[in-house]
Amino acid sequence: MSDDLRGRLVAVNGAELYYEDHGDGAPLVLIHGGLGSSSQWAPVVDELADGFRVITPDTRGHGHSTNPAGKLSYGAIADDVSALIAELGLQRPTVGGWSDGGQVALELGARHPPIASGLIVGAAYPDFDAGGLREAHRELLAADATGTPDPARMDAELGEFAEAIKALHPGGAERWPTLLRETAGMWLDYEGLSPGQVQAITTPVLVLAGDRDQFISLELAIRLYRALPNAELAICPLLTHEGPTPERAPIVASLIRDFAQRHSSQT
Repeated sequence: MSDDLRGRLVAVNGAELYYEDHGDGAPLVLIHGGLGSSSQWAPVVDELADGFRVITPDTRGHGHSTNPAGKLSYGAIADDVSALIAELGLQRPTVGGWSDGGQVALELGARHPPIASGLIVGAAYPDFDAGGLREAHRELLAADATGTPDPARMDAELGEFAEAIKALHPGGAERWPTLLRETAGMWLDYEGLSPGQVQAITTPVLVLAGDRDQFISLELAIRLYRALPNAELAICPLLTHEGPTPERAPIVASLIRDFAQRHSSQT
């Protein structure tokens, strides 16, 4: 690992996952959104590291993590998170995520129910077709009928934001087309979780929403909250799908802290 990295690499399911480890206390694992990296959680980590051991991985193919398989899926990433928890010897941590990370948290609850003491599902909804996410993702990727993204068109539409996202990944511009192609397969082919699978998630879940989210409406967040058998609902004011910006981080962190303290296996 190069000297400029602050975290560590660990071998998980054939990939090398990069993660950072901050603070001390009950374990809290936070999963970033699609096309992003663990650095997106930095403002929240700064607020939580005084009371929790906060672990933020780059999911496979993102940031400093590798993806030898050349494809992505929410299930595979959830399996990676489960393996990372085991590798680090964490005892039933709270696991949370935003956007794609929120979907991974749901998949973790469905695929590995005993592993977490609580789940935080931010800005996610398990039925991409009913929630309108399939088409929103297709438009974001500028994908054609075959699901192939158009990096140049996407760059033009996103402008400076595209450059900011690329900067999160070593080799930025060179890796961008590959990351988009792998992400397109995950976004456009995802079968979702059935109502029965959602109902079977009995782990305590905090459904976390932003009242300015452009993709996950409050109606969808409330629908998910009502579908889960052991759920709580929190809505952060002035929060968009961008997630916990430095301005909103103290509020998001306070909601996470409250939930994690009440449901931590170490309390």
